[in-house]
Amino acid sequence: MPNRIVVTKPDQLPWQDLPGGLKYKFVASGSRFLTGIAVVQPGMGECWHKHADDVEESYYVLRGRGTMSWKSGGDTHTLDFGSGDAVYLSLGLENEFTNTGTDELWILFTITNAEKMRD
Repeated sequence: MPNRIVVTKPDQLPWQDLPGGLKYKFVASGSRFLTGIAVVQPGMGECWHKHADDVEESYYVLRGRGTMSWKSGGDTHTLDFGSGDAVYLSLGLENEFTNTGTDELWILFTITNAEKMRD
């Protein structure tokens, strides 16, 4: 890839939908990552899914609140998050999240090795 800077106009990009009620758009990409914006309506979220073993994900919560659930060591764990929180999901983690607030949940997210995103 040549040395360059790319500016994206997110408001001109179409939304995409995932099962569970999450809509998203990728706003930046490189050779090893994708960055996107996600919006989730109250009570909706992202269904259980597992990333490949070399995929990491991070969220910065722009607005709203939710609960993240993940599976590890045969157990299911949960963690609440809200506006201003940063959330890190380690390599290959099976997870889901739900908007537990009364308003839209807005998240800025980055995924590493995104070409291997889903198992």
